[in-house]
Amino acid sequence: MEEIDGRSGSTVKSLIFTVRLLDAMAAAAGPARVTDLAKTLGQPKTKVHRHLKTLREMGLVEQTRTSDRYRLGWKLYRLGQAAFEQFDLKHIAEPHMAHLRETINQTVVLSIPIGGEALVISSLDQVGGSIKISGVPGSIAPATVSAQGRIMLAWAGAKQQQAILDQPSPAMTPRSIIDGPALERRLEEIRARLYDFAPEEVILGVNAVAAPIFDADAVLVGSVGVIGSIQFIPDAPPPDLIRNVLACAKAISAELGASDYESIAEPL
Repeated sequence: MEEIDGRSGSTVKSLIFTVRLLDAMAAAAGPARVTDLAKTLGQPKTKVHRHLKTLREMGLVEQTRTSDRYRLGWKLYRLGQAAFEQFDLKHIAEPHMAHLRETINQTVVLSIPIGGEALVISSLDQVGGSIKISGVPGSIAPATVSAQGRIMLAWAGAKQQQAILDQPSPAMTPRSIIDGPALERRLEEIRARLYDFAPEEVILGVNAVAAPIFDADAVLVGSVGVIGSIQFIPDAPPPDLIRNVLACAKAISAELGASDYESIAEPL
């Protein structure tokens, strides 16, 4: 490995730690203290503070004026916006999402993994109807009680997955799955069947069905799903609805070079 500043691999290790630090800040509920970040990362406070100081000088993090807490900086937001505009998953997926919407006339959403949760990046709303349930781009689907979130959690790295499962999971409705062993069993089911559903777990009266999207290296890059009233997407969704969602995910994944759905979903 190339030596930089006389220490083999030091820059690579520092970069890895910096990314972990930014991930921890993104997962925090708000501005975080150095002590809390050090505890989360299992690293000395001095090391965390040193990296935060450098990131602050680069405009990637900010220190709040009234405390010793740090938050992600505006420059990261601008970088994220640029990455979003260049990210072609949305452009690849939307024609297939439109086909799915025309087939079932329900809102179709596209999400990507972020911090073990699901970030909605595109939503094609259902056409017509007296009740319209929309997905809002930029919103986060929680990791443990939403179909999209559990898809991301099912294929998250072992450490990230365990860290999320070890945290108390607040129920968003009386139907939310929050029991640890039950969640672990559910994740196993998701990996086996390649879809999930979450009847009234996030909002009463609303259900969602989602399936994972993979790339050519069998890496999870997102999920596609439908959301709607429990009247139209009942608990235990109809097999045809599941088949259509799987087929949409398969079509998007195939364009990315994946073959994970080869024996599971038929084309729309």
